[in-house]
Amino acid sequence: MTTTTQTTPAPARVATALTVWFAGSAIGAGALLAVQPMTGLDPELFVLVMLAPAIGAATAWPLIRGREPWSIPRVSSQRLATSLLVALAVVAAYFVVVSVARGSAPNVPSQIGGAPVVVFVLLQALGALTEEIGFRGVLLQGLQRWLSRPVSGVITGVLFGLWHVQYYTLPPLQLAAFILGAVALTLTMVYVMSGSFWQRMATCTLIHLGANLALAFVGDDTIQMTTFAAAIIAGGLVAALLEYARRR
Repeated sequence: MTTTTQTTPAPARVATALTVWFAGSAIGAGALLAVQPMTGLDPELFVLVMLAPAIGAATAWPLIRGREPWSIPRVSSQRLATSLLVALAVVAAYFVVVSVARGSAPNVPSQIGGAPVVVFVLLQALGALTEEIGFRGVLLQGLQRWLSRPVSGVITGVLFGLWHVQYYTLPPLQLAAFILGAVALTLTMVYVMSGSFWQRMATCTLIHLGANLALAFVGDDTIQMTTFAAAIIAGGLVAALLEYARRR
């Protein structure tokens, strides 16, 4: 008797994993929001709720680890380096567009939130990684069980934008621009990242961190969200041009 290996993951298992991730992230977010004031940690330095998507991923990890659609082959170091270089070019575009819009060069202060700027950057890198693990690691890959990469990217980007509830008080146009930027950010990652789960997380974290630092060091978190969206879209265009050149 011949045994056939099933390569397509069961829809119910993928749906269960995403449901567990969402529930774990939501519960984790509520707990972290309650804990933040007790820690005395300045929100300007780090917002604990950024850890919640990774908490959700840890909750769902037994359903995800080593299984499709989350189990992805590694790529060579050269291919990963190419993805990271493209990500750096994307980040450079973010800084250029925000700098032009603000009419000022990046300004790196010695301290942010009462801590050295190096600590700020490390904490922002941690927060970017933990959000990426949840959204572009678990959610985006899971949605591709049913949907194409672009459609999965759009849905993930919208949900990632809506995750940032602190922007709900913005005027409708500015909120819409932020969500558009979140979608453009995700689509950029979709076409730049490559390789295994953790290789993809390295590329996505670099792009995410770059967007955050462009706002912190140039925009001072006071720029219009329309400018933010323009910067993210410009970064996506840079990535597309570099990918076209690479294929040629």
